[in-house]
Amino acid sequence: MRNFNAMAIFVEVVQAGSFTGAARKLAMPLSTVSRKISDLEADLGVSLLDRSKRALRMSDAGALYFEHCRRGLDAFNFANRVVEERRSEATGLLRITVPPNLAEPVFLPVVDVFRHRYPKARVAIFVSERMLDPGADPIDLSFRVGPVSDPDLVVRKLASYRHVLVASPAYLAAHPPPAVPADLATHHLLGFGFRGASTIRWSFSKNGEQDHVSFAPTLAINDYVALREAVTLGIGIAEIPRVLCGDALRRGIVVPLMADWELPQIDLVAVHAGRRSMSRLARLFLDACVEHVNGMRPGLAV
Repeated sequence: MRNFNAMAIFVEVVQAGSFTGAARKLAMPLSTVSRKISDLEADLGVSLLDRSKRALRMSDAGALYFEHCRRGLDAFNFANRVVEERRSEATGLLRITVPPNLAEPVFLPVVDVFRHRYPKARVAIFVSERMLDPGADPIDLSFRVGPVSDPDLVVRKLASYRHVLVASPAYLAAHPPPAVPADLATHHLLGFGFRGASTIRWSFSKNGEQDHVSFAPTLAINDYVALREAVTLGIGIAEIPRVLCGDALRRGIVVPLMADWELPQIDLVAVHAGRRSMSRLARLFLDACVEHVNGMRPGLAV
């Protein structure tokens, strides 16, 4: 195994631009720094630094070795910091954003576990469709559904899930259940809609075949919980996230339709500005989220 201490000294020498500067920063004798680098070069069998000129320069091999050593040291220091933080008590305020309708079934159980683990931590949840802006919003962690277009943000996929087409037994007693997307034209369709959209579009797939249905909804609501309740009242057919209607399906309050035709897959993601810039509370909460979501079946599936 290569001398890890010598690798760290090599990185310091390069970053300081001289053996003297590195020795001063490391509080080591200049002779020790020079000897460590020489021993490292002998061990590797290559010259890392060109000492023939006035200014310190890296060889081609040295430049490549420096990049890998620097990244390794960054990871090592980060790992040490995480372990040190876990030894201390977690306190403070964590601010997160979550999508509408997912706070209760997905994130409040995580908050419950998180608060039992870290009783001195406080949590503020903002239910919003808005994307996290690390520069402007006082938010530590954002949870979103769907794609994230900002390349400066780090996106971690937590789970994938689908919506399910449902109706109530009372509705189906008066209307024959649809077998294919075209059959939906004769039904009362309820949709998740807002911002003045006059039509809603559902997309279906079956064994590679695609089909789409566009319609003016009998009832449009920008809240899936309310939409689920409208279905149970027998007002019509709607597509609902399975995580929000799993219990109703198990109890027979609503019935799944067109099981062979799947609605699009949706990704639930965590979004942040970079793990190394995340607060300790945000890292711990994200870990708790991963544990919780991995245990949710069948509403969410990684």
